[in-house]
Amino acid sequence: MKLLLALAPAFLAVPAFAQTAQQFPDRPIARAEVIAVVKRQFAAMDRNRDGVVTQPEFAAFRAHQSPAPPTGVEAIAHISGRWFERADADGDGRVTLDEALARPLQLFDLADIDRDGVVSVKERQVAMALMSLTGQ
Repeated sequence: MKLLLALAPAFLAVPAFAQTAQQFPDRPIARAEVIAVVKRQFAAMDRNRDGVVTQPEFAAFRAHQSPAPPTGVEAIAHISGRWFERADADGDGRVTLDEALARPLQLFDLADIDRDGVVSVKERQVAMALMSLTGQ
């Protein structure tokens, strides 16, 4: 972990990475906060409140979403144009809340190096640097 943290400043010098890193809040992020953001976004997409997001609901959400990349807490679980296909794990054309939570929590857990339920600024910087190196 010390080696990864030591390498983080070098990755921050890369312009694309530095630009992405600026979108996130400059503070630790708790796992519970990620869950809250995803639940809020899911509720915004689930227009008929049936507990699933369909392709038409997702398209309607995207049509009204700001074209600017989110900043702050909302950048934690950004809803991109490929969100639906990535979140629909079983391919049934419906995304449940559990499916919506899966990827953001998987990424969170990978970044939470010390497994304390909080991603520190340094842990996030290292994770983002590694993701940019692997094209994630």
